[in-house]
Amino acid sequence: MLMLLVSPVCESSSEQTGSFQTKCLERHFWLSVKSSFLGPKIRFDLEDQYGLHFLSDEEATLCGYTVRVNDVGDLVLRASFLGCHVLNQKGSDYYLRLWFVNEQVDGTVAAYPFQLHCSLQERWSTREIVCEENYMEVSIQRPLLPTKSNKEMGADAAEMVVMFHRADQPPAEVRVLSLTEAAALGYHISLRGSRLTLRCHYSSPLSYFVKYISVLSPPDKAAADESDLLWTVPYILSPLVHGQFRDRGVTVGVNGEALTESDIQKREYKIGLQDGRVEIRIPAGAQGGHVKSGVVRGQYSQSVSVDLFFKSQWEDERWPLTQHRSFRHLKTPLMPQTPVFTHNSVPLEGYFSVTLGSFAPDVSLQTVTVESGGDLLLWTQRRQTQREMDLSLSKLSHPNGSHSYLLGFPLSHPKIIPEYIGGGQRIYSLAFAFILSISPNGEVFYHQATIEHNVEYTAPGSPRLEGKCTDNSLLVLLHHGVQTELRWELFLGARRLDWELVMMGGFIVETDEDLFIVEIPLHSPGMNYEELTLQGIVAGVDVTVVEAESLKVQDRLVYKCTFPAQELLEGRMVAVVDTTHTIPPTQPNRTTLLDPSCVPMETDSARALFNFSFNSCGTTVSTEENVLVYENQISYLQDFLPLDDPVIHRDSPYRLTIQCRYPVNDSSVLAIRRPLNSSLDLLPMPVKRTRREAANTDMETPSYHLTVLKLG
Repeated sequence: MLMLLVSPVCESSSEQTGSFQTKCLERHFWLSVKSSFLGPKIRFDLEDQYGLHFLSDEEATLCGYTVRVNDVGDLVLRASFLGCHVLNQKGSDYYLRLWFVNEQVDGTVAAYPFQLHCSLQERWSTREIVCEENYMEVSIQRPLLPTKSNKEMGADAAEMVVMFHRADQPPAEVRVLSLTEAAALGYHISLRGSRLTLRCHYSSPLSYFVKYISVLSPPDKAAADESDLLWTVPYILSPLVHGQFRDRGVTVGVNGEALTESDIQKREYKIGLQDGRVEIRIPAGAQGGHVKSGVVRGQYSQSVSVDLFFKSQWEDERWPLTQHRSFRHLKTPLMPQTPVFTHNSVPLEGYFSVTLGSFAPDVSLQTVTVESGGDLLLWTQRRQTQREMDLSLSKLSHPNGSHSYLLGFPLSHPKIIPEYIGGGQRIYSLAFAFILSISPNGEVFYHQATIEHNVEYTAPGSPRLEGKCTDNSLLVLLHHGVQTELRWELFLGARRLDWELVMMGGFIVETDEDLFIVEIPLHSPGMNYEELTLQGIVAGVDVTVVEAESLKVQDRLVYKCTFPAQELLEGRMVAVVDTTHTIPPTQPNRTTLLDPSCVPMETDSARALFNFSFNSCGTTVSTEENVLVYENQISYLQDFLPLDDPVIHRDSPYRLTIQCRYPVNDSSVLAIRRPLNSSLDLLPMPVKRTRREAANTDMETPSYHLTVLKLG
């Protein structure tokens, strides 16, 4: 036995116990039962002081109860505070005792009692209209009721009447019925306290227009606008408005509960006024909505549904305040959807993946096949372990409740055969077939796609250049793969790398089974000097590797390094000096060479950079035994006081001697040029194998053909 007490007014919050959930709406009790708890036969019994009353469909309509199964399969009961068998105390507290009777598959019957209690959250307005899914209800305050005297019942007695007007009849043809006569036509009328309530079925006679008790309910239909659910309702319900209309706002909610402005924005609902109608737009997958899948002519389709609550309030000349509430289960027709098939860019080389989606939660993938020249690659839900499958599959969940499928496999799989190899590319033609099903009915649909995938293809042994920097040199690495004969040649700019260039430039050459390394010192032919700053010298190389026979360029490397500033060749001297070690510190921008016109090329707060040729700026040359010495001096121009007869100075003296010393026999000038299409003698150049020796001593030793340019 389960007893629930529910109240939204500070006593306790809405409670959920196991399979049951209850809460209070503005004018209704609300109870739901989980689908997993429902037996094959269910019913509700209502209990009051007169005993138990079975809630039939007819009783529900006339007494203010709505019972339905929602989109997720849960049973929902909504009961009006003004309904039959509801006890009202103190004008603001409402009580309802009912039983949920559940018959299980084995024939066992269990009954669960509920004592529901709700307090009125806001006072009743003078007129309130409710358009429920299975009935219409209107209630008004008693002092506003029209009456006609009945002398037989006494002077203080009065009989209330209902006056019915048809839209297609003149006002003079009004039909006046007593409460008894109206009840005989299917209109349930009750008087409780200060409120009179009328309730009827939508198909009740004379229910087009009601004067004094007027009902108009908008249709249950919603339209599909692309993937959105769209519902419109007249902004002014003309038959219910008397005189000037004064709007008091509208409220939108789902599952019977009103939403705040922030809730509406968060869920991305759109509410606006368009051509005299209130337009409500709910995106597919938004919170509060439900997406159901289906198949239309073999194509995957979706329908969007929502349990919408809509309240409109206004004032007019007759009614101080009217509240009009609508509860609508809205559903769009099935609209065909095209799943998006996406080829993903995977950073892992040799791995291929695609994404298919998105789908509603009721869709599941059953089988995938991929065909590419060989046997079929297969994934099926029936296989239990990933090890048994050719394909890797994962489910990607999205914030709106939908999901996609990510499918991947290595292109090296033996069942994947390229359609074409050549021109530096490997081309795959992949045909995908997906089989998916919709729960719970098991409806099946298919999706097929074909994609052509191109992969850059590097044949074994194709060369690749790489650059690296050291403190005083630049490394060029040629990755050529393991070969018995090297078929490539290197060029530094327009100069072919030959033995003479290696010796002249002081290059260091190393080789390995699949790697060829050239170390190029900073002061070497082939090094391009681009910039000189306080940070150092920016120098680099432009290297190409060509096929030996065709001279076709296979790869090119333009690589730069920054080296510390130091002495340079080509008859120039470079010096970077730090002037902060004097007391007080010397200003770098006021230093000069022996020639005061030779100032620094660049300075900062502590250093000065000088760059000048040996035959300028007062540079002197002398010999010491077999050494040639170039010398200059960096000094600081002192300020003397007074200017007309200087005797004192306020700066520290600063002098720094700088020299470049060269052995006399080592000075030389070498010019190299190479015609682009000249016939050159090729001489084998021995190189040093420093990293690994060939594992097989019978293997032919690679020979690296480097061109020697003979100068005449």
